Amino acid sequence: MDEKNLKNTTTEQAMEVTQITAIDKLNYLHAFEIKYRDKKGSPRIWELVSRHNIDRLNAEIFEDERFSDGTMIFATNREKTHVVLLREFRVSAGHDIYMLPAGLSDGDEALEVTSKREFKEETGMNFEFVAKAPPRYASVGITNERVEVAYGYYSGNPSTAFQNDNEAAEIMFVDRNMAKLILDNEDVSVRTALLLEHFFNLNDFFKRT
Repeated sequence: MDEKNLKNTTTEQAMEVTQITAIDKLNYLHAFEIKYRDKKGSPRIWELVSRHNIDRLNAEIFEDERFSDGTMIFATNREKTHVVLLREFRVSAGHDIYMLPAGLSDGDEALEVTSKREFKEETGMNFEFVAKAPPRYASVGITNERVEVAYGYYSGNPSTAFQNDNEAAEIMFVDRNMAKLILDNEDVSVRTALLLEHFFNLNDFFKRT
């Protein structure tokens, strides 16, 4: 890591997974069984989990409505040489994952508001919203969650003071060389990885001769 990166010097106890238990009922997610017919007309069943109720799912599938659950935030300096990443403990992985700042919207909150609020909470810095991508599925095989990517610039001094007790994230300023090291050697969320590859031109397969 170079001197441009803020090291997490907190003395608080590190987060860790202590036990895994199979359960029959979910407290924070809803489970659904979707009956459908395959291309030969045979009946089949698809299982799905969602943060939302059956009305949302019916509207998406039968009425073709499009929703947004939150945002990922792609924040750079104005010279576009560095991107803000979080090295964050994720319970589902049991260890740190490199990822873009992100968060859920509060009710019908506009994307611009969500991105500024979440960026402040996770990094302590300000976010200048410039553009966005439309809502896209996060992992369509198991959930109907959609997120929008907000693009813009960061400013201010990084701080973990606004993170809650359930967040343990190191704030990082990543340049092209560091992005390559992270992508080659660390666990990175797939959406973050794809955006970094594109922004820093790190995927040789996409280069045109």
